[in-house]
Order: sequence, then C-alpha cells, then structure tokens
Amino acid sequence: MFQDTDHPQLPFPPHTRWDVEGGKEAGIYTWFKEIDEELENGWVLSGSQKMLMLGGYSYLGLNKHPEISDSAIEAIKKFGTGMSGSRFLAGTTHLHARLEQKIAQLHQKDDALIYSSGYLANVSSIACLLGKNDYIVCDKSNHASILDGARYSQAKLIRYPHNDLNRLAEILQELPHSSRRLVITDGVFSMSGKVADIPEIARICRKHQALLMVDECHSMFVLGERGGGICDYFGMNPDDIDIIMATLSKSIPAAGGYITASEKVINYLRHESRGFIYSIALSSAMAATALKGLEVFSRERGPLVAKLRSNTELFTKTLKARGIETGNSATSITPIFVGNPIKAAVAARQCHEQGLYIHAVFPPVVPKDKAILRASITASHQEDDLRVAAGKIADIINGLNDSDLPEISGFNF
Repeated sequence: MFQDTDHPQLPFPPHTRWDVEGGKEAGIYTWFKEIDEELENGWVLSGSQKMLMLGGYSYLGLNKHPEISDSAIEAIKKFGTGMSGSRFLAGTTHLHARLEQKIAQLHQKDDALIYSSGYLANVSSIACLLGKNDYIVCDKSNHASILDGARYSQAKLIRYPHNDLNRLAEILQELPHSSRRLVITDGVFSMSGKVADIPEIARICRKHQALLMVDECHSMFVLGERGGGICDYFGMNPDDIDIIMATLSKSIPAAGGYITASEKVINYLRHESRGFIYSIALSSAMAATALKGLEVFSRERGPLVAKLRSNTELFTKTLKARGIETGNSATSITPIFVGNPIKAAVAARQCHEQGLYIHAVFPPVVPKDKAILRASITASHQEDDLRVAAGKIADIINGLNDSDLPEISGFNF
C-alpha cells in the first residue's frame, strides 16, 4: 500500500477514551464479566464463582418472578420468538396495544408509545419533536441518550450547569417566544441517585411557556411511597410534566422504553419517529413480560418499595459507619466515592475477587477526580449479605494507598 510520508494517516479506529489494553495488562479491567446464571436473593454465578450482584438494575427484584416468566413463555408459544416487522407494519399485537394503554393509565396520561429500548425512546422521540428554529435546554448531567437525541434533532441545544435552575430560568428568558422550547432533565440522575427539583423546573417552564420532558428511567416504580415516580414523590399533578420517558428493563424485568404524553404528541411520534417506524417491534415475549410485570408491581408495590428503601438505608449506613462517603442519594443508586480513577478500578477488581459484582465509573461520566464504585441495591438483597458486602467494600477502599496503584498513562482524565 502506498504510504504518504508527508501526510501520515490518522489511526482507524480512533483511540478509545480509556487505555483498555493498559487496563487489561494491569489487571484492573473488570468490564464485560460474563454471568452464567442468576441465582436467588441477588446472587449470580460467574464461571465457578458465586457473586453478589451490586451492579444491576432489577431494583424491585422481579427478574425470574414465576408469574412474569410464565407470561413470556406463553407469548412465545402463541407468537414465536421474533416479530415480523415494525409496529407500523406487521409488528403490532394486542399485547403491545394493551401495554401502551396500561402505561398511559399508570401515568394518568392520554396515550403511550413503546420503543425497543430506552435509549431509542429518548433518541428517536427527541430527534423528531423539534425543528431547526427550536431550542432544547438540558441539564449537563442528563443521560447520554438525551444528549444524543438533542444532537440528532435540528434544534439548537443549550446545556445548563447541573441543577442550576437560576441559569435555566435565565436561558429560557433569553430565548425567542416564536420558537418551541423543550426543557429535558433526568428525574433521578443515574450516577448520583439525586432527584431533580421537578416542581421548580415545571414552575420555571410554565412561567416561560416552555415544554417539559422528564426521563424517569431511575425514578419510575421506585421513587415515592408507592413507587409512582416523580409525581408520587413530589405530589405533583401529572399534567405538570408534558412528556415522560421511562424504561421497562429495570424495575420491570423486560426490555424496551416508552414515551407517555398527550394523545396529540403520541400520535405525532407514532407517524414521525424514525426509530419507531424503521425499527423492529418490541418482541411479543417482552411485551407480555412487561404487562405481567406491571400487574405484579401494581399488586405488590407497597412492600416491594418499602423493602428496597430499607435495604438501601442499611447498606449506606454500614458504609458510612466505616468512613466511606456515599453522597445523598434518594434512591437505591449508591455512589461510593473513591476519587482516583485507578484506585476505583483496583477497588473494583478486588471486589470481584471477593465475590462482589460491582464496577468503577470514571470521568467524564462523573466529574474529574470523582471516580466512584456504583452500587445498585435491590429489594431481593438479604440484609446480612448487604452488611457483609458493605464491610468488604470499606476494607478494600480504606486499605488502598495511592503509592500502591499501577501507573497507566492512558487513564489521564
């Protein structure tokens, strides 16, 4: 191949943000660890090692619930394992229609639309809702799918500092009223577990005649006294939020994401959202799983949410008693602050060695020098297991010295 020595080619693909190979050589690459089987009470089997799962999203512990599993099996018997097309064509079953009706009723909205993933629900809906003369205003700590959807749209994107609602008000005040303005925020921020001040954001939006969209992936089914999400937690009128997005793959043990809003908005998305029109329909097995999951949630929500809350309090109190900082999360997301990314990676590896399935999170997902171990507590965890796990994590973090850490040049954040 001809080599142009005066204009050397750039590497393809580009370098990864993190030094993956360096991490593997140093023995601190813990991602993509295979799970062979999910066991009971929050335990999994990875190879021959039994590990306590602290990195998953089955917040209510409903995965492998017998009623829900049976629903998936029955749907496969009736419809098979795959779908015959997009929802627009041959991919709509009565299960999809019933699920959308159930979601809308749960949120006290007119209608709902299911996408094959939560990421796609955000990206595809946001991308088509506004045009080139419109504005999307986002919290800087919003999930990547919100940011990607905003970038794919033709609207102008403005990001305000995390939770800086004074700046949000200033931005909206400066924008032309002749344009559509959509404010988007996470309800619960996925790395910190903190709840956004949705009542105040809604008040600001009303004052400046802006629309409000809230991502409830980490708040719906777990936040509030009965797991009703943001509106339950704050005692809000559902009409105060114009568009709600949430997932069926965390507390509800299925797959997919959804948008729920007015009939007008959902009808528009149904006919204009490219990720809905040109993507295969959510499988009937997952639609049936989600339907049964919503039924079980509605029946058992009180005890499940209470157990999730008490388990989380036990875990965080045990860590704090050992001098470990965990922030002020209002949910079962527990950020365990480490600081140095390499120290967090080493801590994660040692946790794996001691049977704890948990991962480190580095910048830019979290702020510089604020690397964490991110734990997710569930209602299925047992109290004794959580006490032991918190003790092990505290021992590991407190026993690590910066001088003992490996040097990896590619981990400069």
